[in-house]
Amino acid sequence: MVLRELSSGKRPLSPTQKQLWKMRAAKLVRNPLVCWLMGLAVRLTIPRQRVGVALVALNEANEVFMLRHVFHPYFEWGLPGGWLKKNEAPEAGVLRELREETGLTAVLGPAVSVVHSLQPTHIGIAYLGQLHVEKIQLSHEIIEARWFPLDGLPTPLSPHTQQAIHAAAQVHLGEQFAT
Repeated sequence: MVLRELSSGKRPLSPTQKQLWKMRAAKLVRNPLVCWLMGLAVRLTIPRQRVGVALVALNEANEVFMLRHVFHPYFEWGLPGGWLKKNEAPEAGVLRELREETGLTAVLGPAVSVVHSLQPTHIGIAYLGQLHVEKIQLSHEIIEARWFPLDGLPTPLSPHTQQAIHAAAQVHLGEQFAT
């Protein structure tokens, strides 16, 4: 706005005029119709990202819980997880995916990895967690579930899976030595 005023020969707004303009704009956007229109403009113009979530579950023997997936053609073995549903919180999504894929529940710890991946384009969030050991009921998407030692992981693994496991192991091992 200041550039337009300068190029048109008008004097720039004074600090008081700028403040007055901001206050009027702030009042305008509180109008329900304007607020709805702004929300519509955001939904139509701001790109959306898929968000994937995964759980890195480590046990007392420092083994990681992994699943062999039916629908993963390049990286058969991976972490429990999947895509978030619309308006689903990442923490709720990772626990839902674990339950859907294995019938298990977990205590969720911190997020240990956040990445932007291009294949497919998405944001991936991995959490450290501790499984409640119960009877496993594998879904139609899962061939098998196994615990792997950190130095004996299956190959190949996706870059995000490798990064998430490494980050979770650092946090997990740090917690073990802290207690």
